[in-house]
Amino acid sequence: MPKNRYLLLLIQCLAGASAVAAFAPLSQFWLLPISLWILFTGWQKAGSARQALWPGLAWGLGYFVANAGWIYISLHTHGKMPAPAAAGAVLLFATYLALFPMLAGWLTWQMPCRDSWRFTLIAPTLFILCEWLRGWLFTGFPWASVGSAQIDWLGGLYPIIGSYGAGWLMAWCVGVFLWDKKLALGLAIALFSSSQLLQKINWTHPIGEPVKVSVLQGNIGQSMKWNSDFYFDSLQSYLTLTQAAKGQLILLPETAIPSFFNEIPADYLAELRQIAQQKSATLLMGVATRGAEPQQYQNSVVNLAEPNQTQYAKSHLVPFGEYIPLPWLFGWAYQMLEMPMSGFQRAPLAQAPFNLNGGQIAANICYEDVFGDEIRINAANATLLTNFTNMAWFDGSWAAEQHAQMARARALENGRYLIRATNTGKTAIIDAKGRIVSSLPEQTQAVLEGEVRHMQGHTPYQWAGDKPVIGFLVALLVLAFLRSRQD
Repeated sequence: MPKNRYLLLLIQCLAGASAVAAFAPLSQFWLLPISLWILFTGWQKAGSARQALWPGLAWGLGYFVANAGWIYISLHTHGKMPAPAAAGAVLLFATYLALFPMLAGWLTWQMPCRDSWRFTLIAPTLFILCEWLRGWLFTGFPWASVGSAQIDWLGGLYPIIGSYGAGWLMAWCVGVFLWDKKLALGLAIALFSSSQLLQKINWTHPIGEPVKVSVLQGNIGQSMKWNSDFYFDSLQSYLTLTQAAKGQLILLPETAIPSFFNEIPADYLAELRQIAQQKSATLLMGVATRGAEPQQYQNSVVNLAEPNQTQYAKSHLVPFGEYIPLPWLFGWAYQMLEMPMSGFQRAPLAQAPFNLNGGQIAANICYEDVFGDEIRINAANATLLTNFTNMAWFDGSWAAEQHAQMARARALENGRYLIRATNTGKTAIIDAKGRIVSSLPEQTQAVLEGEVRHMQGHTPYQWAGDKPVIGFLVALLVLAFLRSRQD
């Protein structure tokens, strides 16, 4: 490989890494089209399908190491994996994720189509389809999909076509830019203008009175959370925060109490229940619950007033964090980690909502709200969304800010308020337009007080999910192939 080829691959890698600034907390969304332009240009200049593999791999390595490098913190700092092994695991995972843009570049050259369509239409279409595949294959990892960074300039489109649709429109503009810069600029202006107009449409509407909510952020470090020496300190922290809460709805984050629900001291639960009753409040708590057998347990949210009647159990589990995929293959690596409460059982995707003051609350846990097509299923039967998570695994990184940005997309896609209850941040209240209306600073112990509204009605995305967009993109490829046969 010529030396200048290595330099070009280094540029691709740096372009991919720079795209991390397009996501929260920096939110410089304009950097992502530039990053994709460098990637698409690399594909265009490759000259063959084989050569197009390398720009996609280099760009993907930079992109995913930068956007998912926080995994190192959970593996090394909290999982006690040796630093070289943790760094190697991050690189291996990023390499796997980079296979998807690598595949998109290869298919762009392999696809029979008109030359004028190859990079203006086919490249962006295949890129997004491969992103969708990344979010589905082996349970999926859609973190940092390009559409989730476009919420501030294409937000009006999310309730209709979701983040994959918005991501494709942005990537399409980049593809057109390779062919006609003025046309691409005009298209970008048209999309932005359309988004602004569409944001004025209220797909859903509020019902009932505003609901006062209190979201408790315990700020209990991961090194302390599962240490038995600090167990009663955790209990006291959440008791104190509950006493200070003023809302009609009180939320405690994922596994707020670091033990199974049936092992929490009965007098402590009775005191929490009494405080909630005195405040006429509903208290929802993230906690692990046992199943019918001792070895069966789930990551759950319970209503303290009715813990045995109504609960939500996590459906989309985190590989290596909550269960071991292919233990015969990966068991050796998992033995290197100190991961408490691993081996959770998966619950059904569709679950009944919690009832609250004339409305229904759909809960989700941890990174479940990264999966838009799954969140909409329970959101359709609810008037309010809640996310319970513990980002202490990744403290010191941008993971919490990125996660909150993706939660904004879910609120916007479904036309629902979304409350984020987190251990160390980012605890926030997001309105039905995807705007953060209030939040707490990360790594502080506090109560977020605010108001939300129950929202009724359905957005187009909530009805159909990603299927229309994915079907449309596949149809574009079929059309391109058929036209090539006619030429």
